Amino acid sequence: MNMPPLTELLRSYSAARLELEAQGIYYVRDIDDDAAELFSRSMLLMASAREGRADAAVTLYINSPGGSVGAGFAMMEIAHRVQHIHKVPINTVTTGFAYSMAAVLMQVGARRSMGGMSMMMIHSSSWTLSGEDSRIFRDYEKLAQHYRGLISAIFAARSGQHNPTWWRRFIYSGHDRFLEPAECLKLGLIDEVLVYPDDPAGHLPRSFR
Repeated sequence: MNMPPLTELLRSYSAARLELEAQGIYYVRDIDDDAAELFSRSMLLMASAREGRADAAVTLYINSPGGSVGAGFAMMEIAHRVQHIHKVPINTVTTGFAYSMAAVLMQVGARRSMGGMSMMMIHSSSWTLSGEDSRIFRDYEKLAQHYRGLISAIFAARSGQHNPTWWRRFIYSGHDRFLEPAECLKLGLIDEVLVYPDDPAGHLPRSFR
């Protein structure tokens, strides 16, 4: 069987992505600098087409292992700009998993939803560093403290539960916290759990609100 030329495949992929963006749909996978740049461009294009239309929300589908903290915050900054300056709502949906920085990115949504078979994971950040001991311990400790305080404040604000100090202890406990949808809902990390009639997770209560 003859395969279509690469240029045709690329053109088809580009057309499909543009169509999704026209519908206000964006998929988030790995979070790195390249992903953040593409995300920012796409969000601003979507926002310009929806300026001031509260009924034309953008939906971010997140199925991500996380990634760079800095890149994740760059994505959040753009999402906030779209919502507060361009007045375009952004909703976030976890379909599969949202781990580490992806769990933080989930919190940017005006409405945060989670599939019944999905998982969220929050934990301490991991670092790979090289250089002089004195500089690493001085400079990166300051950066780590900054991120810890910022992430704790985000979870406290979006959950409406507990203060940043509580969240700091909960998140930076030294081990990974894997959270099922019902746990996320109870903690205020999402607004609803999406369960469908033929969903294997259908044993979960339907009135998650």
